[in-house]
Amino acid sequence: MARWFAALGTQTYQGIDFGQMKAELTWINAGPGIVFRGPDRVIATLTFDFDPQGRITTIHNVANPDKLHAVTDGTRHQLT
Repeated sequence: MARWFAALGTQTYQGIDFGQMKAELTWINAGPGIVFRGPDRVIATLTFDFDPQGRITTIHNVANPDKLHAVTDGTRHQLT
């Protein structure tokens, strides 16, 4: 995952330059997540699984446009 984040700053991701991306903290599937947006679309999401102590055990990266419709079309609730 660290390589993925590092690569975002050095090359395009799905045809979008890093400078054009925005990352938003939000709720996805009733838990905290991150939505990455380009100028005209959602690019990817990150969601997390947690253990009983609240530590992240799994990071899920979804970038398939067919699976991002719910995020793109749904109501956004930002974390505060």
